Amino acid sequence: MVARLSNVSALKDFISFLATVSGDISHITAPPFILAPQSLTEFPSYWAERPSLFTAAAHEPTPEKRCLAILKLYLASLQRQYYVGRTVKEGLKKPLNPFLGELFLCEFTDHDLTSEKDSKASTVRVITEQVSHHPPTTACYVSSEEHGIHAEAYSTQQTTLSGTSIMIRQSGHAIITIDKYNETYLLPLPDVRARGVLTGVPWPELGDTYKIVSSAGYTAEMKFIPKKMWGGERNAFEAAVYRTGDTTRDAIYSLGGHWSSRFGVFNTHGHEVDTFDLADPKNAPVPMTIKPVEEQSEWESRRAWRSTFDAIRRGDQSATVAEKSKLEDAQRRMRKRERAAGQEWEAMFFNRIEGGGETDEEVKKLFDVLASSGSEDEDKNADDVSRLKGSNGVWRFDPVKERKWREGKGVARPESPFA
Repeated sequence: MVARLSNVSALKDFISFLATVSGDISHITAPPFILAPQSLTEFPSYWAERPSLFTAAAHEPTPEKRCLAILKLYLASLQRQYYVGRTVKEGLKKPLNPFLGELFLCEFTDHDLTSEKDSKASTVRVITEQVSHHPPTTACYVSSEEHGIHAEAYSTQQTTLSGTSIMIRQSGHAIITIDKYNETYLLPLPDVRARGVLTGVPWPELGDTYKIVSSAGYTAEMKFIPKKMWGGERNAFEAAVYRTGDTTRDAIYSLGGHWSSRFGVFNTHGHEVDTFDLADPKNAPVPMTIKPVEEQSEWESRRAWRSTFDAIRRGDQSATVAEKSKLEDAQRRMRKRERAAGQEWEAMFFNRIEGGGETDEEVKKLFDVLASSGSEDEDKNADDVSRLKGSNGVWRFDPVKERKWREGKGVARPESPFA
């Protein structure tokens, strides 16, 4: 109890300090006791940890049901993403900021490998890379080749102080493609506000309205409802699936509930036709498959941060600061040497499209759909599209780079991020 009160006091001092800093505070070192033993590069894995949910859209016969399946996947992944893999009761902690070139590689399989494989059993693999450090940008590729469904995304984050809350704004987007139907979905990345910071048990809050649009002509619209100052509930939302060209936006499916616990799916008559409850054992995440730390590349997240993570788990704040600083200082020296040699960093798995351009015609069309189907405020529509494209260029997964990496011919790197 004494330790917690001391931490809360230190946190108040930290918030008071942040109030003196203008603009982005992402580079500010957070107190060790609010850190999670996890890097931001692990976050895309939350999309994959329920493999059957990730692949469900590939098995739906109609475009409206496929859009609904993508929406369910999106909503079901939010709790683990925004609570940093913790329970709602535990509150959230801050993940470590990734270093440039940091990798996280894993996969998930939802069937018993000792039994005959079911036709809808799924293996989903995840490749994540920190492709930029200033500004911080994380890119990922999540895929189930056997089911023909693939997702790629990139996010550039900016953290600012808003009163006593911390606001994390994201620019960038995700794309999901379904091979069988030649279908593409454009997905937003919501901003999140960390509320209750001074209580010592902060919690994430989403707000605003976001849309998922499909090339098959359907839109899934989500409205996240902030908790009122007095009363109200946390993490509530409303959502609907409708035809993109329908000016009345009549819902084919509507959804409602709480993205951090349970939500229902309703048909056009208002009858509940499905539910998703995070507490239901059948919806529990499956175990992650990942190489033992000793067998990982020194550029992989859990190996590079191992000593820091161990210190965080022990609650050893001095060791946390010392171990974290070793890697961060080494990275600063590496950047300094690169600048002196005139070297430009190249990502291992992704390519940057300069100037925010887009080469995929289907994705271009979806951006056009968003630009013309948002609010009546054209400036807001333009701002929304601009934020989806991102503030640090467009990043796309390169399968040729991945193949070369698997053949041991990937982009040249120093042997270690500590080099």
